[in-house]
Amino acid sequence: MKKSVMTSIIAIVAALTCLLGFVGCERKRMDDRIPDNASLTRIDSGDIRSNTGLKTSMPLNQHHGKYVNLYIENNGSHSVVATINGQSERAFEAGEKGYIHLEVTQDLLGLDREYDFKVVPGTNGGSIDIHYEIAQDLCYYSEDTSK
Repeated sequence: MKKSVMTSIIAIVAALTCLLGFVGCERKRMDDRIPDNASLTRIDSGDIRSNTGLKTSMPLNQHHGKYVNLYIENNGSHSVVATINGQSERAFEAGEKGYIHLEVTQDLLGLDREYDFKVVPGTNGGSIDIHYEIAQDLCYYSEDTSK
């Protein structure tokens, strides 16, 4: 009896471990913008037309999603470069749209960590005309539909 109960417990733990391993996933996107879904927490969005671009910081908590996603639509005539915490750097050419993401972590004490979102002019400078959306989700977003 004890052996079968122990075997059942081990099987349940193994199943939960496998299930939780799929929580960090990639959502392949072919359409525009970040979609609404049950695991999504919208953080910020807007349109920016300026010479300086997007520079905003905010504390994030893992409980709102494993990944933070930054969606960019470059509506301007110059390239822009987007980063989250100086990482996940990606250049968006004029007319291009897409995503970058970063895994959300807590600090050493388990407190919220500050995240910096930047979209600045590309190497040739110029003004910025973008639409942006920032959201946390269990998954990160990608335009790569080949996987």
